[in-house]
Amino acid sequence: MTIAFRTIFQTWVHVLTRPGIDVFKSERLKPSATLTVALLWIVLAATVTALLQLLHAQLFQFLPVSIWPYSVFMSSEVRAALEEVPHGSPIQTLSGIVTTPVGFIIIVGVQHLIASQLGMDRIRLGPPGEKRLAKFGRYAYLNAAFSAPLAILTSLFSFVPLLYSFIYFIVGIYQMVLAYFATKAEYGLSRGRVIVVILAGPLIAGGGTGLLSVVSYFLGAPN
Repeated sequence: MTIAFRTIFQTWVHVLTRPGIDVFKSERLKPSATLTVALLWIVLAATVTALLQLLHAQLFQFLPVSIWPYSVFMSSEVRAALEEVPHGSPIQTLSGIVTTPVGFIIIVGVQHLIASQLGMDRIRLGPPGEKRLAKFGRYAYLNAAFSAPLAILTSLFSFVPLLYSFIYFIVGIYQMVLAYFATKAEYGLSRGRVIVVILAGPLIAGGGTGLLSVVSYFLGAPN
């Protein structure tokens, strides 16, 4: 399967720069709005992010914690402890290429189940005869359309330590806003129920993604 990077880039830019329910409603109607494409985008973003993290580890391995903006809120003991924390090994970093899409599926899957139960059309989801997997695939696609590019952007901003904490916070808020529009467009829920979906999903799935992080850590730990 040929990866049309130009088309991918155009879709990502369109979703990020023109946020709104109408944008996601138009995206969900595309033939490419499938689980396969969503996973392809997440794997692509995870690969780019892993490579950027490896480069970051090489460039900033001797950078003191005190240069980071949030360090002003730390005690001297905490800063000293963080200085002793080694950077992730290449194996641990590259394992994110596998754990990231798995974590994405877990979170989006939980959100899909919650949204389906909260919706008024729990039995007949969308057009007659539509499979639940197809609807889940569209929802995963809508989430990947902003999650993938935002992950890459966040990794790029990690090379600017003085701005990273602020940018990370802004990106996190913006991602919640886009998740709201995507959920609203796909399931047509009320505002309150959409908020429940996008907040409960990561919280409930946190245990599963946390387990993946532990596995990733031990994969990269020295023998």
